[in-house]
Amino acid sequence: MELGPNIFLLDKMKTSKNILSAFFFLKELNGFSTSKGDEKSFLFYPTAFIFFEFLTILYLKIYKRYNVFYELNEVRKHASSYEAPMSFGKVLYSLRKIVYKIVFISNQPMLRMYNGLVCISTEIEKYGRRFNKNTLRIPILTDPDIEIATSGEKYFTEGDFNIGFSGSIHPMKEDLDNFIAVIKELKNQGYSVSFNLCGSIFKTYKQDFLKLCDLREELNYYGFLNGPEMSTFLSQQNLLVLPRGYTLQNKYGFSTKLSDYLTHRKMVLVTDISDNRLYIKEGINGFIVPPNNKKLMYEKIEYIIQNFGELEKIVIPNAINTVKSDFNYKLFGKPLRNFLKTKANT
Repeated sequence: MELGPNIFLLDKMKTSKNILSAFFFLKELNGFSTSKGDEKSFLFYPTAFIFFEFLTILYLKIYKRYNVFYELNEVRKHASSYEAPMSFGKVLYSLRKIVYKIVFISNQPMLRMYNGLVCISTEIEKYGRRFNKNTLRIPILTDPDIEIATSGEKYFTEGDFNIGFSGSIHPMKEDLDNFIAVIKELKNQGYSVSFNLCGSIFKTYKQDFLKLCDLREELNYYGFLNGPEMSTFLSQQNLLVLPRGYTLQNKYGFSTKLSDYLTHRKMVLVTDISDNRLYIKEGINGFIVPPNNKKLMYEKIEYIIQNFGELEKIVIPNAINTVKSDFNYKLFGKPLRNFLKTKANT
């Protein structure tokens, strides 16, 4: 099925997480790509089904001798699902964490088998080069010229300074507990603020988070929103935040929400984690504070609230320029095409 010009979805086969169905999917993929031309390169997106990765290397790379590249978008042994420390009180969790790390650490040398790695951040690029010297860094991309569709729904509190967050609501990864404490303190100090969130909630946090929203009037959860509703949500906030704390996953990752936030022409406040400082310049196109620092986070939001009108005139035009100069997908088409034609493999 053709989704758009030269964009196809293989919808003939129903796949499941077993080796046989994965093999037939790769055969179908090979047959489809052969029908489109003789020159082929494959970019593999990581999956939790690691046997699929082995089959991809064996079938497409070794047997068919095609170029196969890998999108290294995270260091999976540091996944947020296993951030909590091991303890004797959590035996099952601790065993799962050990198994998880062993599996993905043992899987890392396979990165050498790919023709190259596409990396999302400088830290991941450094990490990937330990296994494969042929890397290309492509940051979080967006379309600065996209027409943003919105609806008539309301996702803010009238008369308040509205602070928004979208995406996976994960307490440790996003350091949300500390950020909510900052919002509570702002409220206690007499500021009319609302913290509005949307997105999926990390399953072990869901019950506690929803209960907290019921108790705190300044917290508003709007559920999982589709495209136009998400844009409506983002467009209605005064400030969009990425309060991520320091974790190994966050050190290597790079939140795609940053480019999405900037595309909606909003002021952003981020923590100094991963590549944020490469793109966000304090007081110029956004605001940046150290991770896990409630005091400085409080002071920065207080400063933004008190000077919002003046800051908005300066920061938002520069933020729009950042989207156009650093995150515009059109800038990376040619480098990616050239990269996917390379034969390097060391």
